[in-house]
Amino acid sequence: MIFALSLLRTLSSLMVSVAFLMLGNSIFTTLLALRAKIEGYPNTLVGLMMSGYFLGFALGTFRSGPLINRVGHIRAFSALAAIASICALFVLLINNAWAWVGLRVVMGAAMAGLFIVVESWLNNRATNESRGVLMSIYIMIGYAASALGQQSLSFGNPGGSELFLLVGMLLSLSLVPVALTRATHPDPVESPHVDLKRLIAASPTAVVGCFVAGLIGSAWWGMGPVYASEIGLTTHQIAGFMTAALVGGLMLQLPIGRLSDRLDRRTVLFWVTVLLSAPVVVLVLGQLLHLWIVMAAATAAYGLASTLYPLSVAYANDYLEPTDVVSASAGFVLFYAAGAVAGPLISSTLMTLTGASGLFIYMLVTVGGLALFIAWRMRVRQWIPVVEKEPYVLQPEAQAPGVVSELDPRAEVDDYYDEGPDTLETHHTPEVPTSRPGPEYQESTQGTGQHPTQTATTPGSPERQPAESEPDRPQLDKVKTDL
Repeated sequence: MIFALSLLRTLSSLMVSVAFLMLGNSIFTTLLALRAKIEGYPNTLVGLMMSGYFLGFALGTFRSGPLINRVGHIRAFSALAAIASICALFVLLINNAWAWVGLRVVMGAAMAGLFIVVESWLNNRATNESRGVLMSIYIMIGYAASALGQQSLSFGNPGGSELFLLVGMLLSLSLVPVALTRATHPDPVESPHVDLKRLIAASPTAVVGCFVAGLIGSAWWGMGPVYASEIGLTTHQIAGFMTAALVGGLMLQLPIGRLSDRLDRRTVLFWVTVLLSAPVVVLVLGQLLHLWIVMAAATAAYGLASTLYPLSVAYANDYLEPTDVVSASAGFVLFYAAGAVAGPLISSTLMTLTGASGLFIYMLVTVGGLALFIAWRMRVRQWIPVVEKEPYVLQPEAQAPGVVSELDPRAEVDDYYDEGPDTLETHHTPEVPTSRPGPEYQESTQGTGQHPTQTATTPGSPERQPAESEPDRPQLDKVKTDL
């Protein structure tokens, strides 16, 4: 812990840059949606602008590595920050919805590259002992800056130019600490190999969970300000509404994560989706309710929704080797991005047909579908005893999911890049669980006399040895396909 804090001081310039980035990006995301409504653009076009950001983010996540390796981290960061700043300011020069869609794609790609620069730098300087602490601090700074950015909307008029100028200044300021830093340059960035078919086979629940997290998260940030505006909230109240959501996400991450470390993660994930439906129903009726009820519902709804992505990733990591974490996380980014691109488009169309409540009708249907899918998977897949599970790791969901996976303390990053990415594998040894399983532990054990469970290796743990009595090969293959 002391070493991590000392390391953080040496990397303080990077953290300051992160704060400026998240401040500017948080303001611009909400500001552009409000400005589009002021200009009279339909909800479908507003949704398309928000989808464009996540499309660009997905592209940038996998295309920024060659740029960074070619020109270096500092030059890449400076160029990308300048591009993001130009995109924000360009809105003042041209009032065209399709041009704004293109700007959001470019800005999404630039922001992905900026986060990769910062995170690869942090990862290069971190050790296995300090990586988890750095990740938590990094994410907390992101949440705090995003919340402060939402409150900054109260200081200007979305229909004017002041807030756009503020965004441009903040994004430009983000390159100053990096340009002046004396920290050691990190190693080149490697692009992990992603095998989507193997990832789907390894954990369908995690894949669907990440996809649904993208559907909900992008719709919230893309169309949430439009919803708040259409139910009659002022700009100051809209800022409070979006800030309340961030507070909920910050408050519920660790309690739910620690609960999932002690119970079957799918059971926790299932009940999160069930509980999420309650505040979503309240928000469907938001126009009829008092402001503080709407704010409380927003806190609970987004707080629960923000745990879907890290819970899904943690569940998948229970079945993956540590060396597969980085490549798997890259795949989860793709599934999240696919949902994030579709989310604003679908929700904005429904809002056009049904009004502001359409946003949360869409979310209600989405989480309901996820709950049904998880319930089905729980019938065909047994649980992992607590002692064999990988620990839950705090991960961002709102604006940069999955890129932070390089900082995941479960990944043996140095060994991974030295040896090259392996294909995703799941490992199963027939052991009697050390803690009593719940009623969902129903996998057939006929012909083996053993209780099949999945084991996960944590960094630094001794290599697993095969059990004395292994199930026959057809039984093992059946368990693999049921993951």
